[in-house]
Amino acid sequence: MSIFRRRKVPLNADVLMKCQCAECPVQAESACTRPKIQKAMDMMNKMSSSSRSSMPAGSMSMQANPPEVEMPKPEELPGPYCSIGVAPCKDLDANKPCICTTCEVYKEYNLASCKPVEHFCFNGRAE
Repeated sequence: MSIFRRRKVPLNADVLMKCQCAECPVQAESACTRPKIQKAMDMMNKMSSSSRSSMPAGSMSMQANPPEVEMPKPEELPGPYCSIGVAPCKDLDANKPCICTTCEVYKEYNLASCKPVEHFCFNGRAE
């Protein structure tokens, strides 16, 4: 198998808009993720604003990466760990319940059939 294989879940604006990692109980008390969550929320607000202003009336589709919004580096994000892999933050609480299985990205990419199945922040990206 090639080391250049494609990710099961791409890192793009659509995935970021659906990602619920910022609401995950595993990250809730992490001092490391707080600035990442804020940055992600700011970016999602910009994406949401730019996609609304650039799409025709009545259109609900999200561009893969709106040109007006610069994609952050994976290490700056509080997810989507199913795409980017293990979280750089070491103060996450592995005893908290994982909410990955309730995520639209999880359902859309059939991550129940992948390895690992959840807790991507600890176990790595979905393959």
